This record gives sequence, structure tokens and C-alpha cells, in this order.
Amino acid sequence: MEDMSNAYLEWLDENQESRRLEIIDRIFIGRLCKGIDEKRRIMVNHPMVSRDHAEISMSGSRIKIKDISKNGTWVNGVRIAGGSTEYLSGGDVIRVGDTSILVRYEGDLPSLRGRSLSALSTNITPQEVTVTNVVADVRGFTGMTQMEKSHQVYALIKEIFNRFSIIVNEHKGTIKDFVGDAIYAFWEHGVNASVKQAVLACQNALAQIEALDAIKDELRFINPAAERLKMGWGITTGPVTLSHYGSRPSDLALVGDCTNLAFRLSGLANKEMDSKIIMCARTASLVRGSFEVDDLGEVSVRGRSGGLNVFGI
Repeated sequence: MEDMSNAYLEWLDENQESRRLEIIDRIFIGRLCKGIDEKRRIMVNHPMVSRDHAEISMSGSRIKIKDISKNGTWVNGVRIAGGSTEYLSGGDVIRVGDTSILVRYEGDLPSLRGRSLSALSTNITPQEVTVTNVVADVRGFTGMTQMEKSHQVYALIKEIFNRFSIIVNEHKGTIKDFVGDAIYAFWEHGVNASVKQAVLACQNALAQIEALDAIKDELRFINPAAERLKMGWGITTGPVTLSHYGSRPSDLALVGDCTNLAFRLSGLANKEMDSKIIMCARTASLVRGSFEVDDLGEVSVRGRSGGLNVFGI
């Protein structure tokens, strides 16, 4: 095991000047880091960086990083799950927004010495990974906006998004978008499909269903828009290309057939089909050992040729 007692972080600041910060106790990374001494923080001014984005700390003789952001932290090109903690080694590269931070320590291996910060990629390199997508979609949103007052609809959707966001974070997922009346989150597996990630995604959906029932009970007497509230969940697993189109948080891109399919299935759930959760066959195969999976038969999905076998839990 490496002795990280003299470890430090090195990066290029906004003026492209090399900066160095020793890891003594804890270092905070973010766009604001309010109240943190400048000797214990790394400020990154970028729209994809949260005000408080990540924490790096010593754990015994090892270094660990915890992601506390909305838009993600990468270690050696792999996105770590939101809210999770990973151990770091000398030579590891942390990427936050468009800034790459190199982990170094005194006496590091010769192959790591002189590693050029300027040579480190500052973009999210497009890569194909496997993800499980969860789309939670409000039923009858158009009719709701016609019948109810706008401030009541806004208050209801805000409450849903706030509670669902907490649930996604608790289940180690990443929120990609709030799309009108839908919330879209994903769980990154890496190259190969992971049962754990698929199970977390499904547990998230079930927890959101419970939260929705609680919201309806709490708001039905003070917000008429809550009385007829229904939602459907679409869950898919498959390969996507993970990258971004621009600099805004919403420009984070997951391009793949399974992403589109998750939105399509959410539109069928609790509407054209009775099941509140509809998932693809690949997701069902991953979670059978953890949930009772129901075969819902074959359905036609708008925009896709042929039938598709879908499942519920």
C-alpha cells in the first residue's frame, strides 16, 4: 500500500498556471466552497461544477474522494456514482467540470513523475458504457395544466422533483434531466452490466412510488392538482455513449436506444398498461433474483418496428 502521508493535488488554474495543494486533512472542490479556507479548497468556475462538488480526505494512510455534486465527478475517466466514495492512488486523475486534478505523492513511481497536466484531457471523452435508465413521467399533465391554476401545478411538480431527486441520490443514481413533467435519472454500470446498479435503479422507482402516495395524501386538501395525480415509470438497461454536447449541465449526453426506450415505456406505464413500472427484458433478467418480476407480454412501442416483450415488478 502506498504511503500517502505526503500526498498532494496538482492542477492548472483558470490562467493555466500549475497549482499544488497538500492533502493534510480534507480538501473541498467546488464552484463556491463557502466558508472554506483557501488552503483547503480548489475552486473550479464551470457551469457543470456544483457550489460544493466533491471532498477529498485522508482515511488512515489512504486518500478517498466523495462526490456530492449534481453533475458528476470522474476518476480516471470513469464517472463515480453520486454520493459514493472511492479510494485514490498516486497518478489518479480526478476530473471536475473541465479541470483535471492529478493525485501525487512524494516518492511516487518514476512513471508518474513529470506527467504533464497540460496533456490531461479536459473534456468528457465520449465512451460507451452500460447504464440503467429510469424515467418517471406524470400522467395527464396537459389536462392538469388546463384545469388547474399554474401556481398549483408548479408547486406539485416542484414537490415531486424535490423528493424524487433525494431518492435518486439515496440510491446512488445520477439525475440527467427534468424534462417538462418527467424526471430522468441513470445508473452507470461501466462496460459490463451490473446487477447491483439495476437493482438500485428499481429500488429507486419503488421508493418514488411510495413518495408519490405520500405527496398525494399530504397535498390533496390544499392543492387540487394532487387529487388525480398519477405517474408511470420506464426502466431500461443497455449501452449508451456518455459525453456532452456543450458546457451546460443539461448538455451531458447519453445517446443510445435504451435511453429513448425508457421514455417510451414510461408513457405506457400506468396508462395503456396497468403496471406502474414497465421494464425491458435486459433489466428484468438482472433483477429477477431481487424482485418478483411479472411478464407483461409483448407490446408495440411508438417509433419502433416489431413487438417488444416487457416486464413489471
